Amino acid sequence: MKEILLACDLDNTLIYSYKHRVPGDSCVEWLDGQEQSFMTERTQALLRQLPANVRLVPVTTRSKEQYQRICWPNLAEVASPQWAVCSNGGLLLAEGAPEPAWQMEAARLVAPYEQVLAELAWQLRELSEYKRCKMVDDIYLYTVCQDVAEAEQCLADFYGFGGLQVVRGGRKVYFLPPEINKGAAVRRLRQRWPEAVLVAAGDSELDLSMLEEADLALLLNEALAEQLVNPWRLVCPPEAHFAEFLLESVLKLLP
Repeated sequence: MKEILLACDLDNTLIYSYKHRVPGDSCVEWLDGQEQSFMTERTQALLRQLPANVRLVPVTTRSKEQYQRICWPNLAEVASPQWAVCSNGGLLLAEGAPEPAWQMEAARLVAPYEQVLAELAWQLRELSEYKRCKMVDDIYLYTVCQDVAEAEQCLADFYGFGGLQVVRGGRKVYFLPPEINKGAAVRRLRQRWPEAVLVAAGDSELDLSMLEEADLALLLNEALAEQLVNPWRLVCPPEAHFAEFLLESVLKLLP
């Protein structure tokens, strides 16, 4: 039976913040005792239906620490992710531990930009509107803005700074070494499972490089689809729940 490699973004794809919680959802993340992220009951049921030939690999901008806060709810062993890509492609976790070879390669790619990232962090912290900025696993930097308009201004002010890739995601602006991206990460994953069909799912511009690599790209909306070159895609209908849509789409690929 053909293997499917399901490279899946997490936030606003498989899981959702407490702001979008509806009755019946299960909490899958806590921070300082507070509920943070949720998963629908239907999403959990669909995850349990994934057979052994579907390899779910979360691919997320979250740091290792943030990813490990997620408690996958009552999933059969085969559905629980044994692998996860964190830090926008910079870390590969195998059973929760960073894989050394992957980590060393990321360090090599980040090294030419360490000084640029340090200088940028200093500049952002000197500006009152961008004081909330953080380095993630010594790999990339992001800042949190007051609103989308401020994030757009930050994007314009620092676009291409020092050769970094600068991407907005909601109120956050990300500053990444150019070879640290989800597309490069899934290309490396394909080397491990070269015969697998690659299905990728995502909701934001940070996911585009991964979606371009996919044999089938699953997208949240038409706005994201307009930025995608890859013709092999399915777009979530406006009335559907994205997590449920993407898992149902994967199950339909099975014989």
